[in-house]
Amino acid sequence: MRRRSPRKAAPTWLVGQKVRLRPIEPDDVEMLQRWINTSPAREFIFRRLPVSFEQERDWAANAAVNPNTPGYVIQTLAGADVGTISLHIEGARATLGIAIYEQRYWARGLGTDAVRVLVDAAFRTRPLVRIELTVLPDNARAIACYERAGFAREGVMRRWLWRDGEYCDVVLMSIVHDDWAATRTPLAKRR
Repeated sequence: MRRRSPRKAAPTWLVGQKVRLRPIEPDDVEMLQRWINTSPAREFIFRRLPVSFEQERDWAANAAVNPNTPGYVIQTLAGADVGTISLHIEGARATLGIAIYEQRYWARGLGTDAVRVLVDAAFRTRPLVRIELTVLPDNARAIACYERAGFAREGVMRRWLWRDGEYCDVVLMSIVHDDWAATRTPLAKRR
């Protein structure tokens, strides 16, 4: 009996009420590099800036193929690319990162929907116990977004991030599987 060689699965899009999450593709690198280096959202990004084309290409390539670092472009239902969302999975824990880079799409609920969709998909398909993130204490819009998506503040990690020549605090937030399961309404559907 001949064995078939395994085929690469088709990319999975996740769809919410306001956004679609599409897997990052090699053609996205130029857009991603422009966003991270020029968007007003860069003020809240924890990566060392500026990011070179090669650095962004390597990040995107890893996000596209490594099942433990899935990365998505956030797209409106009308088809506009507006930001990115990703997970970094280690064992039963994942760290979430998100940015809505296109400022004209801020304060429309897109970030909240994207977080809900990815969290729902991650808990449904992975044996995760918790998903966590860190956020700057003065980023009130992001903190409110995460709380609407079910995350709870766990505390402040003092002098955790080197930024603008000094160490600064960050807020640690998380959602645990039990809390998600108790309140969830399935938001993500596969396409």
